[in-house]
Amino acid sequence: MLQLKNSPIMVYIEPEILPAETARKRANVWLLYNVGNLLRAEQPKLMLTNQRQLYWGVDVMLTSPSVGNLGRVGQLEIDATTGEILNNLNVAQEIMTNVQSLVKN
Repeated sequence: MLQLKNSPIMVYIEPEILPAETARKRANVWLLYNVGNLLRAEQPKLMLTNQRQLYWGVDVMLTSPSVGNLGRVGQLEIDATTGEILNNLNVAQEIMTNVQSLVKN
């Protein structure tokens, strides 16, 4: 809270954020182009980084046409204002490693 001449002033910031469904769709497209098929983005959860940046955390599930969900294999982080995938450098390899580990078991 800021004070000006002993009068409290409240400042609220309401950023325009990407809808959850749009974030989920972007995650699914990113997964298809960067990792492969049989992966599905779950319902996004709005999160806040230590630097006060809003992002959508989206769990990634491995699926099978005959079995359904096989398990969680990773998470994508999507900037809630720009729609950019924040953790795209290592996450594709991490997801593939988790897929291979899950399939072996």
